[in-house]
Parts: sequence; C-alpha cells; structure tokens
Amino acid sequence: MRPTRTAPALAALALAGCATLLGGHSGSVETLKLGETGFFGPERITPISLDEDSRCPTNVKCIWAGTVRIKVDVYPGTRDHAYFATLGQPTAVEGGTLLLERVLPQRTSTGQIPPNHYRFTLRYTPPAR
Repeated sequence: MRPTRTAPALAALALAGCATLLGGHSGSVETLKLGETGFFGPERITPISLDEDSRCPTNVKCIWAGTVRIKVDVYPGTRDHAYFATLGQPTAVEGGTLLLERVLPQRTSTGQIPPNHYRFTLRYTPPAR
C-alpha cells in the first residue's frame, strides 16, 4: 500500500480545529458586546462600560460627527487593567495597540440604544518582537 497525501492534510485540519475548540482565535479582530471577552493571542479584552456615545444620529445633519468611547479590561496586564478606547483612535495597551474600529447599531434621533444592543469591533495589534 502506498501512503496517501490526504492523511497529513487531515491531521493538520484536525489540529487547527483544536485551537477553535479551546477558545483560541487566529485573528486579531473581534466584535464584542459589553461584558463579552475576546481572545487576542495572550491578551483577553472585555468591553466593560460605555463611557460616551455622541455620534451624530443617522437621520440628522450635524456639524460634528461625534464619537464613542468605551472602557475595556485587558488581562493579563502588568498594571491597571482598565483602558479607554475611542472610536478610530489607536490606544496603547500592554505594549500593543487597541483600535475601536466600529460600533453598532447606528444612533437615530428616535431613542436611546439599550447597552446590551451595542456591538464593538476591536482590533488588537501585539507588540513588535
């Protein structure tokens, strides 16, 4: 019998699946809600509170676009684990960089967004080694 090339490929796929089952993520981008933890390599990042949402509502003309600012918990950390991330502005976090890329849902002039409806897209770039 000849060995096939399929066996090594299947073994690699099986091992790759283990990372997902054990909670690891290969990407550095996660979309999270308040209180939900994302895994960014060795760092675990959790949005813990909404500090500001001054975005211009979608159905209103504004002279200022506004912003969103959230408080995040970073673990493991070397000091104070809490940081503030502002929409579109990179934040230094544990030697790396955290970017709040996107916030959903969009604001409208018809009402407040319940905190549990927010979704925050975060990008973590680890420190250069």
